[in-house]
Amino acid sequence: MGKTRTESINQKLQKIVPKYIANFIIWYYSPEEKRCPFEEFMPYEPNVKGKSLEDCEEWLTREDSIQAIREYHKHMKDYNLMQLYDSMLDKAIKGDVNAAKWVEQFSNSDFFNDTTDEIDEFMKNVNLKGLKKGGK
Repeated sequence: MGKTRTESINQKLQKIVPKYIANFIIWYYSPEEKRCPFEEFMPYEPNVKGKSLEDCEEWLTREDSIQAIREYHKHMKDYNLMQLYDSMLDKAIKGDVNAAKWVEQFSNSDFFNDTTDEIDEFMKNVNLKGLKKGGK
């Protein structure tokens, strides 16, 4: 069974919300020092052009946007945990005993165990009548 190609965060969000809202969510939740100013973001998004930041922030209250924001934060949580792990590993290698203990505990956690994801991916393709609602 070959590995499926992973999706970018933008592709994940576009399954939930229109492209312009996916792009806005990524822009909005990116740290201010790492994103372009709103005025520079607007020309790249035709649906944003001419709208104020407040107008666009209204999109964040939509039900589908809330679901997309959850997906964004789940994705970023894993990314940030990897950043933290790398930072603590670097400290541990340099002799920080507390960081070494943290790395050891984190390494033994479920974070690096992708068994659940593999099972979920496999189960998507399994068609068992008993698993469907009503057993039909």
